[in-house]
Amino acid sequence: MKNNNIKKLSVFKNLFKLHWILLAVAVYSGAIAFGNFAIFKPQIKRYNELKRQKENLDEIYLKIHSTDIEQALKNLQTELENCRSLENSFKARIANKEEFSAVLGELNRIVKKTGVALKSIDPLNNEDKILGKYWKIPIKIRFKGSYSQFLSFLSDLEQSRYWLLIDSYNIQYDLKNPSNHSYSVIVFSIVN
Repeated sequence: MKNNNIKKLSVFKNLFKLHWILLAVAVYSGAIAFGNFAIFKPQIKRYNELKRQKENLDEIYLKIHSTDIEQALKNLQTELENCRSLENSFKARIANKEEFSAVLGELNRIVKKTGVALKSIDPLNNEDKILGKYWKIPIKIRFKGSYSQFLSFLSDLEQSRYWLLIDSYNIQYDLKNPSNHSYSVIVFSIVN
């Protein structure tokens, strides 16, 4: 049994010899290096690849975002051009107050064109200011004619050179002669 204990003791002593300690350090270092290359390196490589993908996506997002802004600016520019066109169209149909007789002449031309029998064209005195710089001048027109002539009159008012907008109208039907209804129409013109 002593011999057995001596063997165990000598194995224990051999375990702490320098060459075994160096071997253990080498195996430990190898395990660390293997862990670094087999486990950590792929994770670091994957992290760097994901970081590059994120940067690429950020660049794409900025391009898309700037494209959206450019599209929005183009849309706003188009809308601005439409508004300017409508403003110019609106201003082109406004008569000068000094030339108001031209508006009355235009009304007379429309009445003659539609073939109704004119009774009177009377500018009314109750002028109103609109949009802070234009005047709304009402004009009362009385005439006789058929309903189709009245519709033609309304259509020609819409296509007039000046603003001639319907404010109100009244029709007195003549049941005996449908081509001789009496109309009283109040239009207003916009002047500056």
